[in-house]
Amino acid sequence: MNSSSARPSHHRPRARHLAVLLAATLLPLTAAPASAAEPDTSAAEQVAADLCPWGYTTSSTVFFGRAGADSGVPNRDLGNGCTILDAVWANAPFADHGSFVSTVSGLTNTLRQDDVITPQESASIVRAAASSEIGTPQPASGTRALPDDRIGLVLYTVRATMSSAPEATLGALAACGYRNAEPSGAVNNFYGRTATALAPLVADAGLSVPSIGIGLGDLQNNLDGVIANAKAFGAKYVRISGSGSWTLADYSRVAATLNTVGATLKQAGITVAYHNHGFEFTAQNGVRGYDVLVRETDPNLVAMELDLYWAASVGVDPVELIKQYPGRFSLFHVKDMAADGSFADVGEGTIDFARIFAYSQMSGVGLYLTENDSPRPDGVSSACDSYANLRALRY
Repeated sequence: MNSSSARPSHHRPRARHLAVLLAATLLPLTAAPASAAEPDTSAAEQVAADLCPWGYTTSSTVFFGRAGADSGVPNRDLGNGCTILDAVWANAPFADHGSFVSTVSGLTNTLRQDDVITPQESASIVRAAASSEIGTPQPASGTRALPDDRIGLVLYTVRATMSSAPEATLGALAACGYRNAEPSGAVNNFYGRTATALAPLVADAGLSVPSIGIGLGDLQNNLDGVIANAKAFGAKYVRISGSGSWTLADYSRVAATLNTVGATLKQAGITVAYHNHGFEFTAQNGVRGYDVLVRETDPNLVAMELDLYWAASVGVDPVELIKQYPGRFSLFHVKDMAADGSFADVGEGTIDFARIFAYSQMSGVGLYLTENDSPRPDGVSSACDSYANLRALRY
């Protein structure tokens, strides 16, 4: 439990009352039951067990998406390793918005009776739930267009020419319409140049850099360098990617690291983000590493950069992710998939971007960064095709 958070102190929580509640709502999250050879224990005695391994931690507030849906109430441990958010999401999916709000209201009423939260905190959580979009369908009307100033390019697409001809490459991207770019590399090594050397070239081309890609090692070993590089570009986000060899414990450790460095970066006006591939969605003992990352990171400190191609490549529906984790996806990597599973220019493949973008407000996305890992016939041509198609898209 987060000992620094205020909570009622005049009564101890009624463990049996909470245990009954949790038995009903947290069954999908519980660990494997005890074997028949082990002695039976009461619900009150079991309340000390961790029923929600890899669940939401106490590092955040009770948060249901965008700013207006953040209750500001600490996400307290309920006494058994489960938190308020674990109890809420154990009831998902929700049939509609009313069902969601009703579920939250019933849960908070019980927690208030058990002195886990105050009446004021209960009201704040219910207001946040009512202000959220959870359970509300977001149909694609076909009348909306992405704001041009939110479209950008991941410069990995044009990596073949960024090292040898950065000015010409960046100028060509600006000429076809791009206004934002996301360079990736490591501290002081972006396509063979330092941040202070590359940043003026990007600016001279008329492009802004809202986000940069760096390595986890940079965050762990050279945070001052990360901050300096982000400020050289004027970036508000720094993002990392993971490893296909990580265990669930590794994901948990990385989540803790992101929370720690995220707090320092936030003081510098920068947000750390995690960019997925497909391996994060492979379940280990029934749990996906991606879920550990999202649940164990503080939404006020850590963002997710959702790569739409990589999610779709392993059968994960981006819309379902957004419904499950509203407000967590500040950035999209907008990449398309050909019928054979290979990369395609945006708008020329099989991914239904209109359906995904209809959930933009729920997702919390602010930047749509196009990318093609294997561009044809060349990076600039591919990037410009993707830009034109994305600008023409209506959702």
